[in-house]
Amino acid sequence: LHCVQWGLGQRMGQRRDDAASVSRAVDLIMAHFGSSRDPEEKMRLGNSSYSPTIAGLVLEHLCPALQNILEDGLRDHKLDFIIGQRRNHSWNVVEISTRIGKHDY
Repeated sequence: LHCVQWGLGQRMGQRRDDAASVSRAVDLIMAHFGSSRDPEEKMRLGNSSYSPTIAGLVLEHLCPALQNILEDGLRDHKLDFIIGQRRNHSWNVVEISTRIGKHDY
């Protein structure tokens, strides 16, 4: 029982860390956009062609944090009727969640 409690505690701690990582990434992105009050400048700050910093913030901070959350509890494989087992990826969660209608998670 102690091992199970330790495992659950460790998993909850990881979830808190994942949520904190997303929060830190959002704070960094908000600070990036907060450096200007001019709407046109904010548009440039969001365009990685003019402001490579935003690409770094998203790709190095936000994306990995979101990927960790999406992969939490995700099964390694999914049964596919045509090809049998196929590897699950966090991108599958995004694709399925954007479909209209009934979802098969």
